[in-house]
Amino acid sequence: MKLEKLDSGAFRPLVPSVSVAMVSDFLHEAGWVLADEREGLAEYWLSPHAGAGGTEDEAYLLPLNEGMRDYGRRLAELLAGLADYFGDDASQLLQRIRSVDWDTLLFRINPAGPGESVPLAEAASVLAVGSEMLRLAALYTDNPERTGWGSRRSAGVAAYLRDGVRLGHTRQGSFVFPVMSRTGPWQGTRQPFGRQVMMNLAAALDHVHRWVRTGADELEGMPPFETAVAKSLRPLARAGDLSLELSFQWAANPPAMENMRNSPLSFDASAVRTLHRRTQQPTMPHDIEDDLPEPERAALRSPSAITRKPQEQELTGEIVAIGVDDRNAARGQNPYFIVLRVGENDYTMAVNHDEHDYALRARRDGRRVTARGEVAMRGNGRTIQGSLVRDQTPSLPRRP
Repeated sequence: MKLEKLDSGAFRPLVPSVSVAMVSDFLHEAGWVLADEREGLAEYWLSPHAGAGGTEDEAYLLPLNEGMRDYGRRLAELLAGLADYFGDDASQLLQRIRSVDWDTLLFRINPAGPGESVPLAEAASVLAVGSEMLRLAALYTDNPERTGWGSRRSAGVAAYLRDGVRLGHTRQGSFVFPVMSRTGPWQGTRQPFGRQVMMNLAAALDHVHRWVRTGADELEGMPPFETAVAKSLRPLARAGDLSLELSFQWAANPPAMENMRNSPLSFDASAVRTLHRRTQQPTMPHDIEDDLPEPERAALRSPSAITRKPQEQELTGEIVAIGVDDRNAARGQNPYFIVLRVGENDYTMAVNHDEHDYALRARRDGRRVTARGEVAMRGNGRTIQGSLVRDQTPSLPRRP
């Protein structure tokens, strides 16, 4: 290892924080090759790119004897060489060594308050966005043909989200939240599931970032997964003047492909608000909306569509449709909905699981149901935001 280009001084403070065994295990797990060993004195490691045929100049020396006079200097030189190899600063390298098989998505918030502070609600929004991004990426990785993003998930996705996603220690520089994803075991010749999740998320965020910068007004042509990732950033639009920088740090095991993105993606407050505006969708379930004539659908999509002031009412009618809208779940809303026909008008209403079951029984038995809540109109679509009244209402004649 050539040392003339390295400044090891910044890495001397790390020496008490890392042990020889920790560094040796890290290099082994990261796919480095132990080229030579002098028992009790030193190990010589070659990078995965150098391979077993590397030269002496390419070897990285790991000192083993802590009692040696130059142990601290030698270890600091090794750490500086590893940081140079991975493109890390001192704190990033320490995190990498401690988390050899965890990829990390870094959320860096620019301070926007007194004493260089960030409002707690804004920090909470960032963590919620990070969690949602990993959820979407895991669902997509499990099934790339997916077009909905509700709560339904396979056992593998549930296990990954439960055991393979963590919040790491905050980084030097303040307001840097590391959302960590365990790479996981190899699946034959395929990359580990956790690495695939982060690779897919990095590619989607890169596309979303370029889409925002182009000034496009519509999501036309953007795949469903990337559209969902774009929408996951919308809660930050309510976070005042917060600006966000996203970047990835790839675990050493397995080594990341050379084309994987490492440069940061910046979303300032204006970009986030623009993204929020462009990704807003009508709340009417898609199968109901698609049945409307094109002029009415266009009115629903139009930013100038007039929303009348909601008013609370109590409506009783027949349930003519029951379904699931995964887009509502992606927005943190109940995924179930019903369509209540009152006279000649239909009203769409989101319901919870119990209300969904209640509506199914009522429809099966031919009973009318009562809904109480705020009635609103958007274009020609009517919605109710409220709850079902669980009382016994008159039964309709059963259909033959």
